[in-house]
Amino acid sequence: MSGKSELPGEGRRTDGSKRPPRPSAGLLSFYDRLRARVLDAVESKGHKLGKPTVEALLLVPDVFVLLVRLSLDKEVPAGARSLIAGALAYFVLPVDLFPEAVFGAPGYLEDLVIASAVLAQAFGGELEPYARKYWNGSQDLRQVLFDVADSAQNLLGRNLQARLRRTLAKRGIDLDRAREAEPATPPRDRSVGAGPDAEPGA
Repeated sequence: MSGKSELPGEGRRTDGSKRPPRPSAGLLSFYDRLRARVLDAVESKGHKLGKPTVEALLLVPDVFVLLVRLSLDKEVPAGARSLIAGALAYFVLPVDLFPEAVFGAPGYLEDLVIASAVLAQAFGGELEPYARKYWNGSQDLRQVLFDVADSAQNLLGRNLQARLRRTLAKRGIDLDRAREAEPATPPRDRSVGAGPDAEPGA
């Protein structure tokens, strides 16, 4: 990026609709670093990670942008904003079970799974129109949430997924929520690369 940092979607409103509040400089800087780390990992290690895992990694910046937008929009229902703020914290704070400092960009897969679970939890209510408005990804958002939930075990490994499920359940988040309502469109191939503690044949 050159000049002033922008999140995808900044300054593109041509229909007169209200723009969302601009993120802080800290969040913009984090987005720049996040996007750079993901792209670097894809370019340097993509052949080792496997195509489905690479596809999941490429979703990470878009999901981060979505969380930021939703957390800043005061019209988003308060309960949903609270859940989203918690998911956003997993991106910016070193509290993961699968930390980026140790695993590099693939560590963001845990953040992606958590964010998708949180979005799916709130998606069926009043959050959906806001989420769709701010989603910059090329795939349908509901399909993305379903695919990530369906691939979570392969992305993270069975042991980490089980630990994450227990941790989120204590906070009232169902890790498998997005899988309960499969989108009408056929899901993409979800045979993803295994995580670091995946068991053979899992």
